[in-house]
Amino acid sequence: MTAPAYARSPFVWLSAGAMAGILLALLGWIGLAGQPPVAAKVAAAPAGTITKPTFERVAADNNEAIASGEAMVAGPLQSTLVALELVNLYTERARLTGSYDDYGRAESLLNRLQAQFSGSEGVCMATARLHYALHRLAKAKEVLDGCPGLAGTVEDLSKRADIAFYSGRYKDAGIIYRAIVNQVGTPQAYIQLALFAAKTGSPGEALAFLEAAEHRYHGGSALQESWLALQRGLIEMDRGRYAEAHAMFALADERLPGYWLNEEHIAEIVALKGDTAAAKRILESVVKKTTAPEYLDALGAIEAEAGNSEAAKQLFDRAETIYVERARRFPEANAGHALDHYLDDAPRPTKALTLAQANYRNRPYGDAAIQLAKALLLNGRPAEAARLLEEELAKGWDTAETWWTLSLAAQAAGDPARAKTAGLEATRRNRYSSTQYAFDF
Repeated sequence: MTAPAYARSPFVWLSAGAMAGILLALLGWIGLAGQPPVAAKVAAAPAGTITKPTFERVAADNNEAIASGEAMVAGPLQSTLVALELVNLYTERARLTGSYDDYGRAESLLNRLQAQFSGSEGVCMATARLHYALHRLAKAKEVLDGCPGLAGTVEDLSKRADIAFYSGRYKDAGIIYRAIVNQVGTPQAYIQLALFAAKTGSPGEALAFLEAAEHRYHGGSALQESWLALQRGLIEMDRGRYAEAHAMFALADERLPGYWLNEEHIAEIVALKGDTAAAKRILESVVKKTTAPEYLDALGAIEAEAGNSEAAKQLFDRAETIYVERARRFPEANAGHALDHYLDDAPRPTKALTLAQANYRNRPYGDAAIQLAKALLLNGRPAEAARLLEEELAKGWDTAETWWTLSLAAQAAGDPARAKTAGLEATRRNRYSSTQYAFDF
């Protein structure tokens, strides 16, 4: 069970509840207010009442805000403001549910905005962000290049740095990330620098940057606060510090009880610690809450390991149905997630290699390189896999998984000395590399 990519991506800073208030305040301002706003409901609560946020409450607030926003954009758009907030709400709900349907809704709304407000800097940036979220790096850059009014702004530079990072230009990305931290020092800037540091050999610095981001964040979003704890847990897990990772995942769950993404990572860490039965119980709950196929695969893997081949096949088949549908609508965003299915859970060498090559062409960065290397190994091409990983390491990508996968490739390619050195480097970064990153081919 590897952590899904979208679990590591920062999301919009306004909470759904806050956006609901904004949207409904605007409704009142233009004389179209319908249902009472979320903010008004909170204000009407008895004095001194403190309602602990839960995933169910956050999701309900998000749904209410979306319903209000959709009512406002049903007719001709009077401005970009409400529609852009609605785009943000759609992308947030996609992350809350694990479904890609809201990405389609966001894209349709942005198409309307582009038709009516061509050249708007806000529309340009929102469009670039959506392309980036859907792993369309070339399109995101094209949109930014077509908006000269954004050139040189912090938002523009920030997104270009992200594009550079996922294009394998780590040095360029790092220079921009550090410049933005030194210039503005926002929570988002520290998060970007943290995620960069975690993948380029500095996990201790990454944790410090995330702590700095958390100290600077005062938005009050339980979702964001939970996400920050989750990221710290992921870094600890990648270091092989399972107790610390478990503690951070538990904190994330405490900050937003009921969120399946936190629960899935708790399942992952307890499985790594050897409690497969507990992991299975958690995952059975998770797959009831989200349509994300990754967790069907994770549960299927547990069933397969227990010898329950029919149950495993049913779960893998359900996951593949979702992957196939996603590939039809959002091939770039689907590729990285679906690859684990074709590499590990339902191995299909030719399919995996074709998908991995397309994924790496689209986003030629470290994690995509690891997946391509595994696909090459699965197809009996270990020397190519080793060369690819050596190139990534030379560019600055530096994770335990990269080194361990290189050790497997070098061994298969007949280079035991390099395999031993790479294996030692992997275990120096994570003492559990041999089990956490095991790959059969």
